[in-house]
Amino acid sequence: MKTQKTDWTVIKEAEEQGMMVAMTYLVERNRTALNEELSRYFKEKLPSYKSLFEDDEGEEVLIGINDYLEESKSGMHELDFPLHSGEDVYLIPINEHIQLKILIADQYHGDGEYSKYVCMDFFLIDDQATKEDVAVLIEVIQKYFCS
Repeated sequence: MKTQKTDWTVIKEAEEQGMMVAMTYLVERNRTALNEELSRYFKEKLPSYKSLFEDDEGEEVLIGINDYLEESKSGMHELDFPLHSGEDVYLIPINEHIQLKILIADQYHGDGEYSKYVCMDFFLIDDQATKEDVAVLIEVIQKYFCS
């Protein structure tokens, strides 16, 4: 029986292989030439991209993510903040060559302090990904996640 890998496992393997592409100026340690090219292209097209959405803004982004998941018929369940203090990571399919990494966190730090946010700062590629695939990602981001 073949077991399916979790998104977290897929992301860790992709990081090791240099297939997680930065959407901001934070970059992975391992990068391929294709990774660097697509990262540069994304940052040129969306130079002021904001990847971290806190509190109410995060709630709005989650609504956009869930609208996208429903309209794209991805088969994924609706995403929400974790039920308990912590964080969840997901890979959202954009097309056959790109998946968007979504980190959703609701962490209680004690003494009334907490962090609640949605972060979208990397996307996973395969070795067939092109600038046209990144353009599709940018369209999705602009339509659903960043109003």
